[in-house]
Amino acid sequence: MSAFTRAALLAEARTWIGTPWHHQAAVKGAGCDCIGFVRGAAEPFIGAITQPMNYAATWPLYRAEERLRDEMAAHAAEIDIADALPGDILLFGVGKGPAHHCGFLSEENRLLHCYREAGAVVEQDLTGFWIEKTRAAFRLPGIA
Repeated sequence: MSAFTRAALLAEARTWIGTPWHHQAAVKGAGCDCIGFVRGAAEPFIGAITQPMNYAATWPLYRAEERLRDEMAAHAAEIDIADALPGDILLFGVGKGPAHHCGFLSEENRLLHCYREAGAVVEQDLTGFWIEKTRAAFRLPGIA
């Protein structure tokens, strides 16, 4: 694995914009969910992530384990949220349940992510709604 820039990662992530939301998918232009989007955009830089995408859409409602955080920690280094830079991955959660959503922080305090309500991969302002739900931040290995 060689070093790559934050700009290169974000440029790749932006090629996914408009990819329709589809639970457990990770195919640019065809369909992805938040996890599939992050995995797919990171793959050219860190290689394939082999964990199967076998989670129910409702798992964070009924499970207390930090499954997304644990899986992310297997491929990236957890950092302090305040230290997150463009290209780092943010994890989000609602209520007392585990983190269950993720996306890339982009320049000018924006967020690249895919979620059901948006219907596709989008880039939007990281508003107070998302900031209040931020649970963790991760940095991919090799990012410079």
